[in-house]
Formats: sequence, structure tokens, C-alpha cells
Amino acid sequence: MSVSASWIDKLIGRDVQHSPDDPCAEGMADCDEVHDNASDFIDGEVSPRLTTRIRHHLGLCADCDPWFTSLAQTVGLLRKVPQHKVPDSLKVKISKIAGE
Repeated sequence: MSVSASWIDKLIGRDVQHSPDDPCAEGMADCDEVHDNASDFIDGEVSPRLTTRIRHHLGLCADCDPWFTSLAQTVGLLRKVPQHKVPDSLKVKISKIAGE
């Protein structure tokens, strides 16, 4: 079953268009920039300037704030999932099967 890209865009708010007089349009990140950099922002891997731009946008954009909050909560939950070390013997078996 396939999900259309436009449905996903509407679901997460990427189809939102701000007017030129909207605060989002004045020197801060726009919705697309927030969406494109959200993962890196959550991981603390964006520049201080972009961090400021994204924070300002999230503080003013009624569409991006809940989207970003949901994403950040999901990432937080995934980080709590226990990680298990793969036994070396399994790595060797997989390498042999893969022909490495």
C-alpha cells in the first residue's frame, strides 16, 4: 500500500504557506528549512545561527511546533530503546554468507 507524498506533506504540515507579513517570513527559518534540518537540530548538529533561526520559527509557527514536538518525542523514545551488542560469531557468519 502506497501513501502519496502530498498526504504525508499535509499530515506533517509541509503544505503550509505563510504570507509575506507572517513572522515566519522575517529573517528566521521557514517551514521547509525547519523540516529539512529537524533531525540535525535534534541531534545538536546545526550551526548556532541556524539553531537560533529554528528556535524562533518554532516559537511562532503554530504548524511546525506540534510537528517538531512529535518528532522530538519520537526520537527521544527511540533513544531509550535498549541496544544489544551483536555477538562476534554472528558477525562472522553474516560476513561468510555475504561473501566477504
